[in-house]
Amino acid sequence: MSRRAQENLVAVAVLAVFAGVVWLCQDFGPRARMIPLPLAIAGIVLTLLQILWQNLRSTEELRMDLIEVKQAPAEPGAAEGRSAAAAAGWRDEARALAIVGALIGLILALGPLPAAFLFTGGYLALTRQYSWRRTLVYTSLLTGSLYLLFVVALQTQQYHGLLAPLVERFR
Repeated sequence: MSRRAQENLVAVAVLAVFAGVVWLCQDFGPRARMIPLPLAIAGIVLTLLQILWQNLRSTEELRMDLIEVKQAPAEPGAAEGRSAAAAAGWRDEARALAIVGALIGLILALGPLPAAFLFTGGYLALTRQYSWRRTLVYTSLLTGSLYLLFVVALQTQQYHGLLAPLVERFR
């Protein structure tokens, strides 16, 4: 079976899952289908675009197969290099888990909207991806869009975090 046929089979399977979600949502109430139905419709549209893209692109892009890529022959000092790479890989994984833990801790302590603001702003500032002004603008736009989506449009009740009683005491 060709690679393109395999990609098409996977895309059709994903399309079937999204179609199943749309079909199942028909039994839900109007408020219960507010999230899964639009997501499934967006998934169907994106999957159809994926199918079109992968069938209309040139076959020149499909030449490299990562399974057939050969590894370089081992050198005498390769064992030390592998152990250093393993240690660096472990440190990277620990750093990623710490970032996720920090986000979860902020959400528990402050609630999702302040946590999103602080986490995004802190991440962009610490990684120096953007200037301070641009970091503040992007962070504010993200937090504002989350507020508009969840508080205004979906009318969800907000979790204010574990520190909410302390803040209310000083009001």
